[in-house]
Amino acid sequence: MTDRIVCGWRIRSALPLPETAPWKGADRPVDIEINQGSIPPRLGERSSELSYIEAASDGRLVVDATPVARFLVTPGSILVDTRLEPEAPELRACLLGPVLAVICYLRGSLPLHASAVRIGGRVVAIAGKSGAGKSTLAVALSSRGHALITDDICACTGLPGQALVLPTYPGIKLSRESLDAFGIEPSGLVPIGPDFEKVQLVRPDGFDPTPAPLEMVYLIEDAPDGAADCITPANGAEGFQRLSVEIYRPPIGRLLLAKPAFFAMTTQLAARVRIRRLVRCPEYRRLSALVRAIEDDVRNF
Repeated sequence: MTDRIVCGWRIRSALPLPETAPWKGADRPVDIEINQGSIPPRLGERSSELSYIEAASDGRLVVDATPVARFLVTPGSILVDTRLEPEAPELRACLLGPVLAVICYLRGSLPLHASAVRIGGRVVAIAGKSGAGKSTLAVALSSRGHALITDDICACTGLPGQALVLPTYPGIKLSRESLDAFGIEPSGLVPIGPDFEKVQLVRPDGFDPTPAPLEMVYLIEDAPDGAADCITPANGAEGFQRLSVEIYRPPIGRLLLAKPAFFAMTTQLAARVRIRRLVRCPEYRRLSALVRAIEDDVRNF
């Protein structure tokens, strides 16, 4: 069994995690162990806001992703109760998605719903709602030599000091439409559950698992019909308000961090990074110009 690295944590998993990078750090204790086993039908209570999370009295959490699996989660362990084969992509979609977000919150980091790349030595995150084009932009930037740091979940730590991004793994979730736009052949790429509308594109070249300072966050917005793409600042209260919308599943954060702590971390992050509105047309034919505009904006920072 080869240990893996995710968010800087040493992970020992009984389930395969081929998208992730192997652990190459010092020989230190394992941070998180992932095993397969049985979970009791009921361990605690569920709230109306988070019907898929069950909180036990001893602090353990059950993430219910039925029919895929149920996950018993603590800061240092994940127990997977499933009837699927260990290699099933649906399992990894849950493990490296909502379950990873729960682990981030439990271990004191704040996850953005964002991709992140390194441009000219600066780490920038690209945040937005599902389907906004975060991963598409990340691929376009990585194709120009900018190293991918994370996709979908951008875990931030170090607050209230310098915000640091914890790199997840060198994989990007792409729709088949995006693959066509980049001329990428989908054969051999693994579909991602539960809807299988996206596939996993793994790009290990240039991936660096070292936590890196986050300097800028671009918030994707749709441009009005006929309007040109533009990048504008979002400062003060506007920046906080827009950034808070892009936290990964905020109800989980409010539950696990408590509302005051969750609000404080979001406020601290907004104060520590440069927030930019990325107003763009989603048409692929304008993607190259948008990428160059981001590069210029970062260069002029």
